[in-house]
Amino acid sequence: MLPSQTVLESVQTPENVRELAEACEQYVVRALGFQLDYSTETLPVLDQYLLDVRESVERRPDLMPLLSHAVGAYFGEVMCRTMGGFWRTPSANVVDWQVCLTHVFLWLNPVGAACDAIAGHTGHGGPSSQLRVSPEDREFVRARLARLAEVDEAQYYRLSTRIEALEVVIEELRRRMEERGYGDSEFDASDYEAEQQPPI
Repeated sequence: MLPSQTVLESVQTPENVRELAEACEQYVVRALGFQLDYSTETLPVLDQYLLDVRESVERRPDLMPLLSHAVGAYFGEVMCRTMGGFWRTPSANVVDWQVCLTHVFLWLNPVGAACDAIAGHTGHGGPSSQLRVSPEDREFVRARLARLAEVDEAQYYRLSTRIEALEVVIEELRRRMEERGYGDSEFDASDYEAEQQPPI
């Protein structure tokens, strides 16, 4: 979680996303008896749940859309509430869903991140989870991610690992904005609609 931020309820969450996130909560309660609370600290519990169900999903690929949509909605809500962001869902197709941050120009598809975490790899056929940033920040962010401590493959795609990497990138982008004199800038839907960028 970013410094001085708390877990806030997202008031602009689309209703279908809210319902999916609540379904994710129910899955974890039934399986582990643990109540998720939209904080980053409880993402390891969600990771454990996904590890527990991975074999079932491998046996029954039809479970992947159901589970990834719910987990992606929950993960996106964690981002919105702890990092300051909002949803863009221009269609019912989850491939088009995005969580966009307000304090830095960065967005990703949280359903893609959920697919990665469930499968343990990116060859799942679901949405891409790669980060998008402004063109002038792409090489900077790529280089910063390359300097992160290596983690083993088993941990690489976990949501708790993903959120830690996001926190590092956000901190660096904020510092870069302040150095340029744009520290007070915020981004809204119009900024993201005007400039959809290729992945990092």
